[in-house]
Amino acid sequence: MSVIDLEQTPPRVIDHVVVGDAPEGFAISPKGDLALAILLRGSNSDKKAFYYNKAGAAVALKIDGKKVTRVGPEIELGGLPEGVAFSSDGAYAYVGNYLDSNISVLKIEGTQVTDTGKNLKLPGPPASLRAAPK
Repeated sequence: MSVIDLEQTPPRVIDHVVVGDAPEGFAISPKGDLALAILLRGSNSDKKAFYYNKAGAAVALKIDGKKVTRVGPEIELGGLPEGVAFSSDGAYAYVGNYLDSNISVLKIEGTQVTDTGKNLKLPGPPASLRAAPK
């Protein structure tokens, strides 16, 4: 992923952060100190493909000014995760898993992201997510 300095004229890429295989979704927390990159990891591919994984994953990125670093391990999600959104207080993140027709609920504590083990079942596959402040 590219880190872009918006204060420069014109804005420009100042760094790159390796997040993993096939980033699909991305969201920045309301506090601005954490971002989540959502990885497909081949979960939408043929099961015979060498790069196939049953599940995608989330990767946490710490934001400190213009410095962005990957923190913690990958958090396993469901199949073909696409959309991601933070709760308005930044305490949780929600990831839509298209193939599993559910939403993974992740707990946020500082830069530590953990899977709550709870999924919200949906009547159909989510293709995107969006959140708004209170």
